[in-house]
Amino acid sequence: MTCAAMDDTMKKESDDLDRLTVNIADLEQVEIQIASWCNRSCSFCPSGKFPVPKTGMTSETVDRIISELERIGFSRTIGLHLMCEPLMHKNIQDIVKQFRDRLPNTFIRMESNGDALKNMDRLGSLMDHGLNEILINCYDSPEQFATFNQKILALDPTGGPIWYWNQWQRNPATPKKEWRVVKLRAFYGSGYSLKNWAGHVATQRPETLTLPLSLDCARPSNRLHVNYLGQVILCNMDWKFEVVVGDLRTQKIEDLCNAPILLDYRRHLKAKDRNMPLCRQCDSGGPTGLQPSFPAADPWTGLRALGLDLKRWHPWKRIRSALGLRPPPP
Repeated sequence: MTCAAMDDTMKKESDDLDRLTVNIADLEQVEIQIASWCNRSCSFCPSGKFPVPKTGMTSETVDRIISELERIGFSRTIGLHLMCEPLMHKNIQDIVKQFRDRLPNTFIRMESNGDALKNMDRLGSLMDHGLNEILINCYDSPEQFATFNQKILALDPTGGPIWYWNQWQRNPATPKKEWRVVKLRAFYGSGYSLKNWAGHVATQRPETLTLPLSLDCARPSNRLHVNYLGQVILCNMDWKFEVVVGDLRTQKIEDLCNAPILLDYRRHLKAKDRNMPLCRQCDSGGPTGLQPSFPAADPWTGLRALGLDLKRWHPWKRIRSALGLRPPPP
């Protein structure tokens, strides 16, 4: 090989590495398995399909994760629901407060089945401790949805108002770090096109797919996934911790974010090659089909949303713009 050819090869490898390397500040979300289990075992979810110890993430591991995020100045999304029911952790409110106090500019959210919210005061308390958003999935029936709906409409927390998404059909206009949002999703019924969680559950789609799919996947590039042990894993499909990247308890987060195994997965996925462990059985990214919905909270929802639009509509600005007129002096 000539020197020029070697230089070209080295430059190509360098460019390839730059293309695969992730800037830690560009991570969209850090997803954390705050508890090791969920109290339910649904047909479409791997939870309960294999034995796991029922334990919460230790305070030492929580502190280490926050310290690493604090050190790099992380200010995007924290998800506390990775492969678990987060409300199973007995100290979840204190954990939310730790994240809020030490990472004040982050958007903290969780998804829940709502079973642990028999006392809805707990929902208000989570918001008061710094939670920005909770998505509650109603898996059982329209009656379950209706019960939650009425309870949320009646909420009057001491720490301030809660923005009920189903009531407004839109997000608040305030900065996300100030949100206090509740979303209620109707997940009962059948016919949904749901992912197979990388082969951990039977196919949940009416469509027939040929695996491995010839598709890219952004998860190993734009999110970091931390299990209850403090290990960084490939993604939210890795329920059995088959692809462990490293240990956040002992390694720096920036080193884990660009660990050799993640670079290798990114290289394959950017080439739409999923023929790798875990990915080869994954149908995520396939046809979406019918999905769970977010029904309106009450008959006035549509009018309420229209009212917000009217407040934001400034007809005189549009008329002045069309005529080329300057706005009046302040």
